[in-house]
Parts: sequence; structure tokens; C-alpha cells
Amino acid sequence: MENWPNTHTKINLAIMGLLTILFFVPAFADEDSEEVIESVTIIGSAEDQRKLAGSGQIISNDDLLKAMDTDIQKILTAVPGLYMRTEEGYGLRPNISIRGTAIERSGKVAIMEDGVLVAPSPYTSSSAYYFPTTGRIHSVEVLKGPAAVSQGPQTIGGAINLISTPIPNKPSGKFVQELGENGMMRTHAYYGATSGNFGALIEVHEHESDGFDSIANVGGDTGFDKSDLMVKAKYESGNHSLTFKMVDLDETSNQSYVGLSQYSFQQNPRQRYGATAYDKMMNDGEQTSLTYVGDFDNFDVTFTSWQNDYHRDWFKVSDFNNDKEHGEQDDINELISDANNGSANAQAILDGQLPVEIEYKHNNRFYTNEGYQLSINTSLGIHDLTIGYRDMEDSESRVQAYEYADQAADGSLSPLYGYFGLNGSNNRLRESSATSYYLQDTMDFGKLDITLGYRSEDYDQRHRRWDEGAGPNLTAVRITSVRDTFATNDHTTQSFGATYEVNEKLTLVAGFHEGMTPMFGADPEEADNTELGIRYSDGATDIEMFYFSSEYSNLAAECTLVSGAACNADESAVFSGGSADVEGFEFSGSWIIEGDGVSYPIALAYTSTDATFNNSSESDYFGVVAAGDDLPYVPSSSMSLVVGFVTDNGLSGNMRLIDVGSSCSIAACGTFNKIHAHTIVDLNIRKALSDSMDIYAIIENISDDADIISRAPSEGARSQKPRTFKVGFSYKF
Repeated sequence: MENWPNTHTKINLAIMGLLTILFFVPAFADEDSEEVIESVTIIGSAEDQRKLAGSGQIISNDDLLKAMDTDIQKILTAVPGLYMRTEEGYGLRPNISIRGTAIERSGKVAIMEDGVLVAPSPYTSSSAYYFPTTGRIHSVEVLKGPAAVSQGPQTIGGAINLISTPIPNKPSGKFVQELGENGMMRTHAYYGATSGNFGALIEVHEHESDGFDSIANVGGDTGFDKSDLMVKAKYESGNHSLTFKMVDLDETSNQSYVGLSQYSFQQNPRQRYGATAYDKMMNDGEQTSLTYVGDFDNFDVTFTSWQNDYHRDWFKVSDFNNDKEHGEQDDINELISDANNGSANAQAILDGQLPVEIEYKHNNRFYTNEGYQLSINTSLGIHDLTIGYRDMEDSESRVQAYEYADQAADGSLSPLYGYFGLNGSNNRLRESSATSYYLQDTMDFGKLDITLGYRSEDYDQRHRRWDEGAGPNLTAVRITSVRDTFATNDHTTQSFGATYEVNEKLTLVAGFHEGMTPMFGADPEEADNTELGIRYSDGATDIEMFYFSSEYSNLAAECTLVSGAACNADESAVFSGGSADVEGFEFSGSWIIEGDGVSYPIALAYTSTDATFNNSSESDYFGVVAAGDDLPYVPSSSMSLVVGFVTDNGLSGNMRLIDVGSSCSIAACGTFNKIHAHTIVDLNIRKALSDSMDIYAIIENISDDADIISRAPSEGARSQKPRTFKVGFSYKF
């Protein structure tokens, strides 16, 4: 990856490629062909969604255009049963939960792009420090319920599939330019076409901001610069096609893990401590895939081979006061906790009023994720059969180092010094190899469809550590296959789903599935999941209502820095919370009210959830848990309401209201663990100047609320993005 050109060079190359397509492909393109070539999906069309033996939702390209948002966490509020935890306000590293699964880095959700797992290391370290750039995504599929068994390996809550921009058959493209407060700029451009049997597309997405937080005492940038380059090429002949896809990504973010003490938050909820001025996330990656789709007389085949390489170095505050000055010698989490519990010295250190030495760590990671997968679909009488197989390997390599800086009594920081190389901390290699397959049979009995599913996961894991004192010439001191029972772990799950068509408008849905999430070095998390629901559609009104429940026999969590738990993240230990129950109610509805020259679309998503531990326990991760305590970060309710208008003269707009109930960061919820109930209102308006050009304006968080909506890491409080204004235009050609 280090040999690749820099960001600006890649953008120039992309523009050159775009111009090549622009000048040479249109002359040979078939003007009478269809608009687009479809990408790999897990649900399919809107009609497929209505027949799905379980709950699921498609956020279409039109829906994304109306939302005018690049924060995936806000976009997904349109889907009931999903919860999000804000971190930096832009959705760069989302924290997503489906039906009460653990929220940290979306690690309990199977996240895909075009049907391929995109977590840097899905079996070894599923926490998604990488998430596809939402601004270039064409549409989104969310799969819950028994049908989620077909995806995996995380199958308790469900799966999210992001669909990239498809290759058009007709020569076409788009250019979008956005400008906003805090130095925000977003550029999105793509162009593609098809000539005879060949099609191609090139796409560029550049997004940057100076950030909205201020850094106390020393100042500095708290924003980001993120760029994506995607190239697709396709050959199609008769009923067969072969598609190559490449994504190259780069990001530099002046982002921090560190939240605020209660006192600091009350003084200024949108600040960062001066000690975090050196915090920076740097990541880059390359993704390639080759997909074959064949339509034979009696069956369909989809085969994909892929390789994903991802690197990130999150350089950030680690520890204070190695010499235990001022009675404090803590990592940043403990220092915030001490400040919350009344330590004046801890608060003074955070405020930059006491001189201390600060230790910064290079949280350097190299991830790989490669493999192939095969899906075969056929119909035999009343049976619609799907067989899937996947063989893959992934890995996580840590190479961590330290640097230091001195904080003076006036809050100023010295330059970094004392680079302490490869003997920094917990250098290691973790690897997994996995094979899985699933069988799904949908039987058509007229108005009644029954779907049976079966999934098998077989994965091996290896953990290698290096001596922390080995220096640049690392020596392996022990190699361990993680516990004998997990050297060759074989785990199976089953599912049942049924739909009954009462009439052409109303369908009843029922389902049950066993779900699991692999844990590195420990027993997998397991839950039995049930759902009952109805679907109604009459053209102008679409409604879904579902009851769901998950009975966890082993609620499991891995200690990470992002969790904010009082455990040693360097050890990455897995903790069990015992049994737990999650149940709730989901409602989603959309209506169109027609007026005189104006239509009013309305969309509502609502979720009510009760999520509790069934037993008492005590651990460094979950803390002191009593039976009946609520699961962390699962609010009792959440709602998204979108009300819009569309006029005959090309003027349209939307108001989006997101309301989230209160929750807690840990089970034993104290004063400094509470997450406030909060409401966010966003407004947008768009005007079509012609068939090709639109202009638009967006106001986010119109009331400028600054509630505590997250406490990670540890008890550090975070607020949402402040009121933010941005404008843009889009041009289609």
C-alpha cells in the first residue's frame, strides 16, 4: 500500500480515466439498453422484500437522494430495530446495533458491500474501524430475522449490505459538489457506459472538514480528509457476466477516542482536552473483487473472489504521569473517571492546569480479509433452493509504539519525543481461517410460503505474541492455537420462516432462527430469535409491524478501547454476561398524501425495546451486574419521522426528526453512565433547475441541542454535531 500514489495523484488518475470513458465509450454505446446493470444484492427488488420470510428493508437510491445525508447512522434510523451510537458526528466509524446486539464498532452485525464482507477481519476482529463511504453508496439493504442465517458469520441481529454505484448501460454520469460550515467540502463524481459486451465505471468521492470541536489551550484541527476511488469493469455475453471491482481508500482524521468529564461537558460540550491535540487516525486500504454471474437453464450461479487489505494507525493519548505526580497515574479512561468522582487533581490535569508527562500510543493495525464465495439457486417443483459456500482467511497484526509529550502548567504541549519502537505494547498476530455453507429452501404452497434454512460455520484461530522487549528483531516467544475446543470450531444454526398472503395487500410473517457471533478465543455468542409480523401495501401506503425477541444463552463481549469498559484492552479478553433477553416491537410505515400540485410523503420508523440481563455477575467489562439490569446502549424507544413535500415545479424538501430514549453506558448505571434522551431535527430543501441540475440546502440539528448522547470511552461524555448549514448542487449527464 505504501507504493500507491498519494491522494491527489489518485484523484488526477481517476479524472483522466473518467475523461477516457467520456470520449471513447459513448460512441459505441447502445442507446436503447436498460438504465443500469444490477449489483449483487441480498434481498433484491421491492417485490422480493414483500415476499421475504422475515423482516428486511431496502433504502433505495431515491431514498438516499431525498435524505441528502452521508452519515450512515442517521440514514439507518429509517429502519426500525436499529440503534446507533454517535462518536465523532460524521458517521466515519459507525456503531450500529440490530435488535439489541452489542453496539461497539458494529462488531455484531454482518456488514457487506455488494455481498462481500467488508469488516477488516470478520472472524478475528470484527469491529469495523473501516466502513464503506456512505456518500458513494447507491442503496442499502437491511436483513433481519431468519433470512439473516444466509449471510453471517454474525447472525443474531442481522446483516447490512451496501450496494455500490452500478455500471450504466447508457453513457451517463453525475457530479455533486457540497460546501458547508467548518470547512466542509464534499465532491462526488462518476461516469460509466457500456459498449457492446463491455461496460465500465469510474467513481471518485472526496470528503473533508475542519471539525466542530475546539481543542482547549493549544487549538488545532479536529476534522478529517477522506477519499475513495472506485473502478468497475464488466464483460457480459448472453446469460453470463464477469465484473471486476477495485476500491482504493485513504483517510486522515484528527479524531480522538477521548470524551469529557461531566464538569468539562457542562463548561463546553464541544471541546477536546489539549492533551488530545496529537491524536490522529490514519488509514488506507485496497479492495478488489471478481464476480461471475451465470444464468443457466435450470439454475443461477454467483461466484465472487475478493481480497481486502486495510491498515490503520490511530495515534492517541494513552497514559498520564508515569511518575505518579499529583497523586494520579492513570490511563485516560481512569483519569476521566477520577475527575467525575471528585478528584480535583484529575480534573486539573485534564484542563491543562498541572504539568504532566503524556504517553501516546500508535495503535497500528494491519488487516487482511480474502476468500471466495459461491451461491447457486434453482427451482424444483414447489421448492426454491439456494446453496451457498464461503472459504476465507483473515488476520489482524499489531505493531504498536509509544511517543511522549510534556504538558506545562499553562496547558501548552511540548513537541513529541522519545519514540519507543516495536517493544511498545502487546505486539501480536491473530489469524482465522473459516469455511461456511448454508442451505435455504422456500416451499410454495400457494398463499403459504415456508422457508427452511441451515448454516454451518467451521473456523480455526491462531494467536501469536512477540516478546515486548524484543525490539526491532521480534522473536516469537509463544504460538498458541486458541483453546483446544476452538482449534477446529464447528457451529451450526437453523432457521424457519413462513409468510401467508391473506390477500393482495396483507401478508402475515413468522420466523425463528438460531444466531451466533464468533468470538476470538472464547465460546461464540449465541441466541434464539423469534419474530412475528404483518406487511400491508396498497400502493400509497406501506406498513410493517413486527414483534421480535432474542434469548441469549451466552452474551459475550471482547474488551476494546472503544467499549469504554474498565478492562485491559491490550489483552482483548472475552467476557461473558451470561443469559439475557431482548424483546421489542417494530413499526415502519410510509404514506403519500396527494394535494393540488403538491404531494406529501411521510415515513415513520419506531422501535420499542426491553433488553435485560437474566443473572447477576461481576467482570471488568460488564461491571457489577444485577439480574434485571438493562443492557448497555439499548434505549427503550427510538423513532424517526420524515415529512416531505414535492411540487410540480421541481421544489421539494424534507424534515427529519430523530428521537432516541435514554440508556446507559454500563449495566450498573450511575450518574456518570447515563445517556440522555435526545431529539435531532434536520431540514433539507431541493430545487430542480432542469432535468439535469439540482441545487439544495441542508440544516442539521436545527435546534443546536447539545445533549450527552454517548459515553465512550469509559465515562467520557460526547455530544452530537452542532447546528450545521451546507449547500450543494448536482449535475447529471
